[in-house]
Amino acid sequence: MNNQYTLRAQLIPLGGTTLLLPNTAVAEVVHFDEVETTPSAPSWLYGIINWRGLSLPLLSVEGLLEMEVPPLKKEQRVIILNSLDNSPEMPFFAILSNGNPHLTRLLEDAMDDSLAEEHSSHYIHMAYTLGDKHVLIPDLSAVKESIQESLNF
Repeated sequence: MNNQYTLRAQLIPLGGTTLLLPNTAVAEVVHFDEVETTPSAPSWLYGIINWRGLSLPLLSVEGLLEMEVPPLKKEQRVIILNSLDNSPEMPFFAILSNGNPHLTRLLEDAMDDSLAEEHSSHYIHMAYTLGDKHVLIPDLSAVKESIQESLNF
């Protein structure tokens, strides 16, 4: 019997790449509705969205990674992320997805460090090739810090 650890995760399609997030990081997936722009925000920060009565920053991961920031479209999905540090100042934030997330289960050996690649952005913890996909595992703490600095939280 195989006693390997299994990670339940979600593959989040972006423009030109895919994020890999543990299920615990994802609070909800919703349709994009509207965003309130924020004056003097960096180009990767679309603005603020309303989710369950909370005002959440919506950002472009592509923009953080210095890729082209995709335009907002009604058919896109918004991924609501848990901050994972139980911070009352910003318990959630949101990223824009280029399509529907896909649930996946990864066996322990699929995340073998020998498959890992370095990434030049401090917003990315690690990059992997899983099957035919190149996936990025974000450093959600670094992302959150940049949001907080940009919005003066």
